[in-house]
Amino acid sequence: MNETTAVSSPAGDLILRPERDDDEAFRLELFCASRQPEFARLLAPDMLATIMRQQFHAQAVSYRGRFPRARGDIVELAGKPIGRIMVDRGDKVLHIVDQAITPALRNRGIGTAIMRALMAEAQQTRRAVRLGVAAANEQALRLYRRLGFGPIETTEHYLWLEWRPDAAADAC
Repeated sequence: MNETTAVSSPAGDLILRPERDDDEAFRLELFCASRQPEFARLLAPDMLATIMRQQFHAQAVSYRGRFPRARGDIVELAGKPIGRIMVDRGDKVLHIVDQAITPALRNRGIGTAIMRALMAEAQQTRRAVRLGVAAANEQALRLYRRLGFGPIETTEHYLWLEWRPDAAADAC
């Protein structure tokens, strides 16, 4: 798949395009910016950079192993990369494997717009949307609850949430 997807958001028109090899530096930067700042207080800068690169690589290998059909997209605003999303489009479920927006652009409706576009795709194809979120990530949990996601499984550190097209119809 090489097609792009356009999504309107309050921050401006977004383009989701397939990841390329030359996106790796941006993806690493986004990965590091999305991690808890506590690591920075615990480790020396050179050690932190090494560990973050290792974690980034381990995450990529894990995702590709667990979701070999998943598509990674870079989210662009005004031609600049501002985020990424990885979605595994199964027969019955759109599984959001990973998503992140640059911290400076969060809380501007970008994530909501992307999620609504995925939910519309799921509605058209009668598939559920699933994702996992860190139990401590209250900001993300508020977004998903507001969009109608409900819990399907809870572990010590993560909540697994699901949105179903039929649930959306029931809510009307």
